[in-house]
Amino acid sequence: MRKRILDKSQELFFRYGVKAVTMDDIARELGISKKTIYQHFEDKDAIVLAGVADHFDEERCQSEALQAQAPDPIAEVVMASEQMRQMLTGMNPTMIFDLKRYYPQAWTLFTEFKNGFILETIRVNLKKGIELGLYRKDLNVEVLARLRNEQVELGFDPQIYPPQKFNMLDVQMALLDHFLRGVVTDEGLKLYENYLENQLSMTVS
Repeated sequence: MRKRILDKSQELFFRYGVKAVTMDDIARELGISKKTIYQHFEDKDAIVLAGVADHFDEERCQSEALQAQAPDPIAEVVMASEQMRQMLTGMNPTMIFDLKRYYPQAWTLFTEFKNGFILETIRVNLKKGIELGLYRKDLNVEVLARLRNEQVELGFDPQIYPPQKFNMLDVQMALLDHFLRGVVTDEGLKLYENYLENQLSMTVS
């Protein structure tokens, strides 16, 4: 039951935003009473926090599997972008803003994951790409890893990219494409464009 509550809650949060979903909504969608929910979670904040933690555990596993399967660092980025595409499809753009403004514990978890695991993943990718001659040798890895890390959150900022004017997925894909084209060598660019042209598709098991 706990997993059912978390899964349904995350589905609703992604669709409508976190703030807009109530405990009544969750109970109604599951066909259970609020009392049943409270047997597993103290309140909505606890559901949000547990949901964020579960999501990051899953994202960590997917990322590690992707790193193991990708034939090269550029393929890893392209494959990760496909994962992002799937995740963002149908996601309400207010979700990240809601976490930041109304759920400080969940936002702290988000920040720790972003500045820990995600940042290190970007560093490793850049270093590997340089070693293989796919990324430029003159790159400042630490500066660019932090830049890329912040770009993702920047793309969710409704003050910079108002959802009524910008599609969140298009923004993220444009930022990623711009970043990658700035770090690749001529060889890396050919490989990247080949992946795009042939619509590289790999599943992570």
